[in-house]
Amino acid sequence: MNSLVMRRAVMDDAARVMDIIEDGKRSIARFGIDQWQCGYPNIDSVASDIELNSCYVAEDDKGTALGTLALLKGHDLEYESADLPWLTSNGKAAEAPTYAAIHRCATAQAALNRGIMAFMFSKATELAKRAGKTSLRIDTHPGNAAMRSFLTKQGFQEIGLFSLQSDDRTESDLTRIAYEKLI
Repeated sequence: MNSLVMRRAVMDDAARVMDIIEDGKRSIARFGIDQWQCGYPNIDSVASDIELNSCYVAEDDKGTALGTLALLKGHDLEYESADLPWLTSNGKAAEAPTYAAIHRCATAQAALNRGIMAFMFSKATELAKRAGKTSLRIDTHPGNAAMRSFLTKQGFQEIGLFSLQSDDRTESDLTRIAYEKLI
């Protein structure tokens, strides 16, 4: 495999990030679940992640974007409103939380099964540690067997089921499984 780097995305990357997310949407659709099938994530959520310096892209040595994820280091209201036995504290509202959250992660169709997602999670772990975080949180749909298996292999612990509360979701099934990993 070519050498990989993960860098913070800039606004010029938004269309390519969205292309990768669309590849992810098509992969998820094969499971017959509606996660990501109703217009989210979209270019607005990608642009917001970029503006917040939360969006990252994995590239090969030719500069080809192969994967993307959002790494949020602030409070995640979805996770903090979920009554779950998290491994780490949510922190006080006025303080930075002890966790970072991974969202909107996807691999380009042409790069599947090349270890891109594992590479990105490794880099996200490094970034979170450098930011003083003690854990990573993530969630996925119960029917997303591939992601659930990947998260287990990456050392994440299944925390429990919760329902998304966001108003911007149009999916009929908002049930998710929360995961957390101490870092």
